[in-house]
Amino acid sequence: RGKRYLLDLLCSNVIVRVQAEGFNCTRGDGFPLAAVLTSISVEVKEFIPLLASHLYTACPATIPTLPDIADDASETALMDGLGMIKDKKGEYETFDRFLTRTEGLVSIIANIMASIPTDHTLLGGHRGALDWLTRFLDLLPPAPQEPLPLLTAPVLVAFLTGAGHMLANKFPNEFKSHLDVIVKDVSRRLDVGTIGQPSATRLKKLLDSGFEGFRTTLPPGAVEIYYDASGSGESVSVPPPLAGPTTAAAAATAATAGGGAPTPFGSSTASGMSGGGFGQS
Repeated sequence: RGKRYLLDLLCSNVIVRVQAEGFNCTRGDGFPLAAVLTSISVEVKEFIPLLASHLYTACPATIPTLPDIADDASETALMDGLGMIKDKKGEYETFDRFLTRTEGLVSIIANIMASIPTDHTLLGGHRGALDWLTRFLDLLPPAPQEPLPLLTAPVLVAFLTGAGHMLANKFPNEFKSHLDVIVKDVSRRLDVGTIGQPSATRLKKLLDSGFEGFRTTLPPGAVEIYYDASGSGESVSVPPPLAGPTTAAAAATAATAGGGAPTPFGSSTASGMSGGGFGQS
């Protein structure tokens, strides 16, 4: 019972962290956190459905699914349908805040899916990222209907920024096909109104470098040894500690000398988890 409580508390803190105003998903703030979460999921299988349920509850777009809102819906019905939250005074968050919060949540699932070890199954693992993108594109109204739902651009920006590099290397043919659809169809039907324009512009800029850009460029903020961009069929295991080269090497040396292998993140002393490995937020 205590274990379940601690796992639930961890999941709740993750959701709070990735929705925080200081969390910048497209600059890679979520990658170190994602590496920790995937490593936990390998050792603690109960963590996998628990984190998924927290994410899906906080943001249905992470499933993925899109809100079904009537064309003649009132502003209040629109905000409720989108999942915008109210503050203590009963006032809705701004659209900018809502979109930023959504990007943070979608970003962390992309970062998780792209993290090592290769065989992790948190949120479906690497194959789960391809399946997620396939389902999301299938949700969008077919051409010539436009504009597409407001969430289309921010969700794709967050997801492709986090998982695009991994997908381009592990599933090149499938990802190239999806990217063609996004470039030749989706990007031309985005909502470019006052609220939608910034996200639409960012998505088009992200797509400018094409498939090769995704294949060759590590996402901003990603730690190379924790991001799995190995080719199809290759396997990458749990990495060394996140505490930095010097500390990680020392931990590995000490473990080897003692006849064992270094743990994923070292001990609390070796990895600096009490004050160095991951800063307090």
